[in-house]
Amino acid sequence: MQEICDVFLLDELDGSSKLLQPLKIFAPEIEFDHNNKYTGFLGLELKRLKAVSIIVHFRKNGVRSLNIPVKYKSNLISRAEARTYAEKYLEGKGTIIDSTTSACDPMFWHFAFSRPDLYEGGGNLVVDALDGHVWTSDELEEFCYDYLNLL
Repeated sequence: MQEICDVFLLDELDGSSKLLQPLKIFAPEIEFDHNNKYTGFLGLELKRLKAVSIIVHFRKNGVRSLNIPVKYKSNLISRAEARTYAEKYLEGKGTIIDSTTSACDPMFWHFAFSRPDLYEGGGNLVVDALDGHVWTSDELEEFCYDYLNLL
């Protein structure tokens, strides 16, 4: 069974935008106020593949959006709690967290880290906003392919 998802707009769209019209194919009940601007979750509950087709439609038209499982709409961990998970993951590896990078994805907390003993070295760590686990590169690749239609 496919996961139920919502579309998350990163770019603002006017309620009167013709780009929103095709969404009625998948969610006939949805109404967009022509006087409003929309960003963030659109309030859809669609199977994953239907939401993928919507974000591909937006991408082709220059609008950045994400396909997010609805379970990521509530009960998320705080930035401070996510940082604790990141620090625990990095413990004993000689790395420190430099900052929480600004991220627009509601599924993750992003942290930049470095190795103070080396001139070069470091990277980014992605902590799941629902359960606090650190995402592996394989998990991220699979998510990007399955949910965002990106290779």
